[in-house]
Amino acid sequence: MFKPISFLLATLFLVGCGGSDSDEPDNNSQQSVTLADVPAYSMKDTATVLNEVETHLSGLTINEFFEQSYLLTINRDDQNAISAGFADQFDVETVSLGNISDEYITQTHAVESKILEMLEQYDRSTLTTAQQLSYDIYHQHLTYQKEASQYIDFNYPATYGFFGWPGSTESFFTEVYVITNLKQAQIYLALLNQIQRRFSQIETLLDARRAKNIIEPRITFEFSKNAVTGIGQMNATQTSYYQAFEQQLNELSDVSAEQKQELMAQLSATIEQRVLPAYQSLGEKMNSMLSSAPNTIGFGQFDGGKEFYQSRLRYYTSSDRTPDEIHELGLAQLAIIHAEMKALFAKLEYPEGESLSASYSRVAADAGTIAAGQVKANYESLIDDAYGKLDEAFSLLPEQEVVVIGGDSGGYYIGGTDDGSRPGAFYANTSQNLPYTTMPTLTYHEAVPGHHLQIALANELDLPLFQRKITFTNFVEGWALYAERLAKDLGWYSDDPYGDLGRLQFEALRAARLVIDTGIHVKGWSYQEADDFHVENVGHNGSIARYSIWPGQATAYTTGMLKILELRQRAIDELGDKYDIKDFHAVVIGSGSMPLNTLEQTVERYIMETKSAE
Repeated sequence: MFKPISFLLATLFLVGCGGSDSDEPDNNSQQSVTLADVPAYSMKDTATVLNEVETHLSGLTINEFFEQSYLLTINRDDQNAISAGFADQFDVETVSLGNISDEYITQTHAVESKILEMLEQYDRSTLTTAQQLSYDIYHQHLTYQKEASQYIDFNYPATYGFFGWPGSTESFFTEVYVITNLKQAQIYLALLNQIQRRFSQIETLLDARRAKNIIEPRITFEFSKNAVTGIGQMNATQTSYYQAFEQQLNELSDVSAEQKQELMAQLSATIEQRVLPAYQSLGEKMNSMLSSAPNTIGFGQFDGGKEFYQSRLRYYTSSDRTPDEIHELGLAQLAIIHAEMKALFAKLEYPEGESLSASYSRVAADAGTIAAGQVKANYESLIDDAYGKLDEAFSLLPEQEVVVIGGDSGGYYIGGTDDGSRPGAFYANTSQNLPYTTMPTLTYHEAVPGHHLQIALANELDLPLFQRKITFTNFVEGWALYAERLAKDLGWYSDDPYGDLGRLQFEALRAARLVIDTGIHVKGWSYQEADDFHVENVGHNGSIARYSIWPGQATAYTTGMLKILELRQRAIDELGDKYDIKDFHAVVIGSGSMPLNTLEQTVERYIMETKSAE
C-alpha cells in the first residue's frame, strides 16, 4: 500500500507509542515556556479567490499553466511543501497546519473547478503529443476532484489510522516531517503548537456529519475513539510526537546542547498544554457520540450513500462498472487463483479438500519463520536481490534509494522528499517473528519493482510538476500488484513454491476485496459476513474495518493489475518479434501516474508507433 501524505488524499495505522529512556521534564522548565497564541483561520471570500486564480493563470502557455495552476492548489496547504522536504522555505511565525474545514475544502474544490474550466479553453489539438498526454491526465484529475466535491459529507473525520484526521496528523509529525537543522525543529514546534486548532476542526466536522446523520459505525468508531483517548492519557514522553522529535534532534550536530535543551522544554510544554488536551477533548466528543453510532457498516445505509459509492468506484477503477460487475469480477478472479493454489498444494502433497486456513498453516510451518531481529535484514536482502534482477525487465530505474524502516506496524510505502532528506521508505513490522511466506511478495509490492520503483521514478522524470506528484490509486496500486505478478512471470519464484503460495494468497486477498467492498457498501453485508468470506477465500481474517471506512479504494488493486496485464498481452499479440518488455514498462511508468483509460490510449499509441517503425 502506498501511504499518501497530502491532505487531499489522507483519508494505516497509528505509530506505536512505547516508553522512553529520557528523563521526565521538570515542571519548572515547562512552566517557564510561553507558547504562542494560535488565531482562528481566516479565509478570503471565494469569489475573490477565484478572481485571483483567473488573473494569475490568464495568458499562460500550456506548460506554464500546468505548473502555475498546480502550485496554486498545493500552496493552499503548507503541509504539502513540507512533506516534499521544503520546510526551510517557511517562516516560523507564519507556517500553518492546513485548514481542514468544510468551508476551506469546498473553496479548494472551487479553485480546482476554475482551473478545469480554464484548462478546457486550451485547444488540445494544437499541443504536442506529450502535452496532450499531460492535458488528459490533468483534465481527468480535475474532473475527479469536481465530482468528489459533491460528496464532501461522506467521510468519517476521526476514524482510526491515516484514514482519518487524528492519525494522518500524527503521521505527518512522526513519519513525514524531517528535521535536519535548527529552523526545521522550530517549525515543527510551531506547527505542533497549532494542533488544538486542528483537533477543534475535527470536532466541528464530526458535528457537521452528525447533522447529516452520517456517523462512523460503532464497530470502528469505538476503536477510533480508543486510539484517540489512549494518546490523551499518555505522559508527554510516551507520545510518538515526543519520541520522533527527540530522536531527530539528537542526531543534529550543528545544534548546541543548550539549544536542544530549550527545544525539548518547548516540546514538553507544547505536548502538555496543546497536544494532550486536544486528544482529551476529541476523545470526550467521540465518547459522547458513540451511543448514536449505527450498528451496521457500509456507506450504502446513508441517504445518497450508494450514489457516493458508485462515484468512488468510477475513480478507483477508471471505469463505469457497477458494483454488481465488480462483485462478479472478484468472484471470477478468486476461482482462477484458487485453482492455481490447489495445483501447488497438490505438488506439495497437501491433503486435498482441507480449508485454505489449514493449508496455509502448513505453508507457514513448512516455509519457516524469520526471527523479529532478522526481519529488517531479510527485507533488505530481498530488495537487494530484486535490484540485481531488474535489468532483465526495466530500462528506467529511479536514482533515489529505498530504505526499510522497522516498527510495531508496517506494510506500506511513503515516498521520499524532493531534496533527498528523506528517502523512499518501506515501513515493515519488525516487532515480532514473521512467516517467510509473504515477505518476498510484500517486498516486490512496496519497494521494487512496485511502489518505490514507480513513484520515485515518476518524481525524477522531466514532467510537469503535477504529473510527478499526483497519484491515481488504480494506477499506483495496480502497478504494485502487477509487480507481484511480474516477479512470478520473470521466474523469481521458480525454486520457491512457498513464496509463490504467499504471492497467490496476496492476490486472493485483493480479489476478495472486490467482493467484500461491494458487499459492504451496496449489498448490506455485516462485518461478520465480510470476515467469514475473507477467511474462507483467503485463509485468514481480513481488514474489514479498513474496507468499511475507505469505500472503493480496495477495488483499485485487482482492476488496475488486470488492465496492465491486458495491455501487456495486447502489446505481445500485436507486436510479435518487436515486443520488448523493457519498452512496454517504460511506456507504462515513463509518464507518471495516470488513469487507466488514459494508460490504455498511451499503450495503444506505443503499439501503433512500434508497428510502423522500420
